[in-house]
Amino acid sequence: MIEFEKIKKRVEKSSYSEEELIRRVREENDRAAFQQIFSTYYKRLHGYAYSFVKQKQGAEDIVQSIFLNIWAQREDWNPPGTIKHYLFSAVRNKALNVIRHQRIVKEKEDEVTRIFKEIKTETVSKNKRQLEKLRSDIQEGINQLPSKRKEIFLLNRRSGLTYSEIAEFLDISVNTVGTQMTRALKFLRNHLADYLPLIVMVTEFSVALLYV
Repeated sequence: MIEFEKIKKRVEKSSYSEEELIRRVREENDRAAFQQIFSTYYKRLHGYAYSFVKQKQGAEDIVQSIFLNIWAQREDWNPPGTIKHYLFSAVRNKALNVIRHQRIVKEKEDEVTRIFKEIKTETVSKNKRQLEKLRSDIQEGINQLPSKRKEIFLLNRRSGLTYSEIAEFLDISVNTVGTQMTRALKFLRNHLADYLPLIVMVTEFSVALLYV
C-alpha cells in the first residue's frame, strides 16, 4: 500500500533522467523513483485538479488515483512525451470525467425531485378536484331529500341543533327527528358511495358535510 502522506513530506533529489525514472518504476519496481515523481509533481497537480473541481479533497482524490493507477500498472507504464505532460493530461481527463459524472448524478437527482414534485402537485390537485366534486354531489343529494327531511337534516348538520332542539323547534317528536335523520343519512351514503375512500380520507362524513 502506498502511503501518500509520507511521500508528500519526503522530497528527495536524484540525478536520474525522466527516462531512467520511468524505467526504474516499470522494470525494477523502484519505490524511490516513484516517490521522486510523486513528490516532484504532487503539489502542482493538486492545484491543477482543484482548478476543475473546486474541492481540496476531490482534487487530492483525483491526483492520488492517477498515481495509484500508475503504480498498479507500472509494468506497462511507458508514457509518451514528458512525465509532466503525461501527469497533467491524466489529471485533466480524470477531473473532467469526475465533473461529467457529478453533472449526471445531479441531473438524475433533479429529475427525481421534479418527478416527485409533479406527482405531489398532481395528487393534491386531483384530491382538491375530488373534494370539490364531493361537496357538489353532497349538496345535490341534500336537495333530493323530501322537504321536511331536508329541513331536519340541515338543522342538525349545519345549524348544529340537537334532536331535542329540532323536535321542539318543529313541534314534532324526537323519534320522528331520529327517523328522518337515519333515512337522510342512508340516502346520502348510497348517493355518495363512489366517494367512500375520499370520505375516509377526510376522516368523518360529518366533517365533509360542514364544508358544503
